[in-house]
Amino acid sequence: MSNVLVFLVSVLIIIVAVTSINERKLKQPNEIVILITSLFLGVILSVFNRLDILSITPKIINVLNTYRIDKFLLEVLLCFMLFSGASEIKLKDLKKNYIPISLLAFITTFISSSLFGAMFYGICYLLGLDISFTLCFLLGSIVSPTDPIAATGILVKLGLSEDLVATIAGESLFNDGIGVAIFVFLESLCTNASNANFVLIMAKELFGAIVVGFVISIIFFKLLEQTDDPVNHIISSLIAVILCYVICEHFGFSGAIASVICGIYFSSKHDKYKEKNPCVDCCNWYDDFWKIVDTLMNYVLYVLIGLSFVYVVNVKYAVVIAIAVIVINLIARFAGVFISSVLVRNNPGHYSNTNLTILLTWSGLKGGLCLALGMSTGDFLPNSVYLYFLIVTFSIIVFTTIIQGLTVPYVYKKIQHTLPNKL
Repeated sequence: MSNVLVFLVSVLIIIVAVTSINERKLKQPNEIVILITSLFLGVILSVFNRLDILSITPKIINVLNTYRIDKFLLEVLLCFMLFSGASEIKLKDLKKNYIPISLLAFITTFISSSLFGAMFYGICYLLGLDISFTLCFLLGSIVSPTDPIAATGILVKLGLSEDLVATIAGESLFNDGIGVAIFVFLESLCTNASNANFVLIMAKELFGAIVVGFVISIIFFKLLEQTDDPVNHIISSLIAVILCYVICEHFGFSGAIASVICGIYFSSKHDKYKEKNPCVDCCNWYDDFWKIVDTLMNYVLYVLIGLSFVYVVNVKYAVVIAIAVIVINLIARFAGVFISSVLVRNNPGHYSNTNLTILLTWSGLKGGLCLALGMSTGDFLPNSVYLYFLIVTFSIIVFTTIIQGLTVPYVYKKIQHTLPNKL
């Protein structure tokens, strides 16, 4: 227990130190600066451990190995992050843009997963790596879901239209569940599990999550309405999202989608509740609590992502593979978004298909879910293949978060300059 508390304090110290310096000096998105800093620390830990410079280094790495980051992300952070992220989406915007959100969440995820898997299999063939076609597709399902927190956190500051922000946020939230469903199906094929039927697995993941998400949300919001105490409102929302996630994980449904549904439901209903009862929670405790949870867990996530560098070791063709997967990830994402945008009659923000595709491709940042899914494959993959999965996942997360995250504003401005009239 003491090791856990020491590790938690260390993470919080990193967050406070980095955000304080960034606020005064750098003035960049906190998430990106935290990731860069923790990545640097991860590199230092790896070098010190390899050269046996400090005796405490192996102990730190042992703590990271003991309290697995993937388990912490999937079983603790994910449901709260998805709930708080979904709370930022207005139900009216979701209803208005359900067609582009649905197409992007479903079709883009399918296409980008499949295309990435096929291209990565070609790379493995050229390099002589013994990684099967199914495993390559499994890797595609891991790196395809975009991160809702990182994407919306940066894009919301660019002055995008409400429809476009809602579409990007909605896609990022719902494609997590779709990506997990594809991952579960392909994992069952890789582990030779019986009854691996994609349609049944997808239906079970999706519709089971929808039912659980709505039922639990309705029940606990009814309980919320029985009290005017904002603290009880917060506790009710916490119980609801935890129960949604736990029940879904137990029955094999998508806990990610259930958490999103719960967040959207509570947010929309709580806004209406406050309109009818203006004296309730006049200090905005409920909203402020979830904003703090959102921010804190997002910061913790990026510290964990950076420190996860200690899991990445030198393997054959590591640099070549890292560069190659960054390129094919962009190609796969571009193809998936473009096909989805063609199917949408009226693109959000009235962008052309090409401009919308470029913006959504470059803003397709990857984060905690990708890392958690990638690290979880260590339970059933040979270590040699598992290391390649880590390198691929880590490379894409770092590139999309740092390089794409820092340059998204410039891409957006470039697109705006090409338009005949300002939107």
